[in-house]
Amino acid sequence: MNSATLTAVVVGFMVFFTLGTAFIAVSDTTESNDLDINIIAKANINGSGIFADRPLSIDPKSPSEINAWGGLVFMTPGPGSIQHYMLGKFVVEDLGLKYAMYSTGSLSSDTVYWTPVAPVNMRLVYLSGDNVSNGGFPWEPYYSDIILTVDDVYAVASSEEIEENHPCCMVAAKTSFLESNEAAVLRFLSAYMEALDWVNNALASKDSENPGDYLNLLFLTSEFSKVSPTTLEDAFGTLTYMYDLVDSSGADSLEHYTSNLIESFESLGIITKKVDDPTAFANKFINHTYLNKILKDGKTEVYPEKKVKIRVGHLGGDIHQIGFVIGMKLGIFDKYGVEIISTLYPNGPGVMQAFQLGIIDIGILGLPPAVSNTANFR
Repeated sequence: MNSATLTAVVVGFMVFFTLGTAFIAVSDTTESNDLDINIIAKANINGSGIFADRPLSIDPKSPSEINAWGGLVFMTPGPGSIQHYMLGKFVVEDLGLKYAMYSTGSLSSDTVYWTPVAPVNMRLVYLSGDNVSNGGFPWEPYYSDIILTVDDVYAVASSEEIEENHPCCMVAAKTSFLESNEAAVLRFLSAYMEALDWVNNALASKDSENPGDYLNLLFLTSEFSKVSPTTLEDAFGTLTYMYDLVDSSGADSLEHYTSNLIESFESLGIITKKVDDPTAFANKFINHTYLNKILKDGKTEVYPEKKVKIRVGHLGGDIHQIGFVIGMKLGIFDKYGVEIISTLYPNGPGVMQAFQLGIIDIGILGLPPAVSNTANFR
């Protein structure tokens, strides 16, 4: 690796680490105020995976299998991410080992270590040869890209194998923006829903006689993610796209998951401003109002005379959010009179920081960083 590449990786790593931890603040206040952010739609479920430099089991049945994990270092997208949370929960609850941040020095056999690296950089860091990690837990398409293109790498497990049908990325919005711009929000969601329907229909056309939309989806996604269409075919198979906040598990399943997430994050010290009633928080945080209105009354009027501008933050290269990207590339937002001003961020905490700074109105990010940052900054 040349010096320029090393510098880029180090700088990217430090920026990512800073954003990944910037909003984990300490407070002993327990007052419950109105929430600054609401979840208004889903983006996807599942869609990540663990890779390693050796064969590992996620269903350990013997001390030797458990010990195989001890002393290993894994890259995660950083504290608050769904990948970081799932790895930590597995390590502590299933393996019975400790979970700690990696630093230089000796490694203990009773601990699995983590180090924050943006998924887009995990391949480069892993191949750098400086023993930064034994593997990682990236989101797609970087998980499939590493598994398919890097020699001597083992696919340990997909995130769905660790936790079936787990929620992942969400559409979040500033509550002040929601309250003052209902018509704009309904336009945005109408376009977003149409874009996500297009993606799902394109994926379904893969084996049809006319797979033109599928091939176009591969091309547009490859252009966005810088990953080959061949790899994307595998990556698309690991996740499911949906916008509905209610799924087959029941009307309150997302609220229930969020409530449990709050309790887990409090025990891990990620949420440091105590939530007195996690269920009430979750019920307020997950806002069905706008999606339900569209599902009941139909999509808002298309081709409106006057456009609205909406500032949106989303993650670079993350195909969990490809519905939003497709909506921009195919002009679907334009169709609904929405001018998107988009900004890319390396992770969910970076999107939440943009919310805090008042530079975006809507963000697409993982549920865990949305929950933890909203809870800490009530």
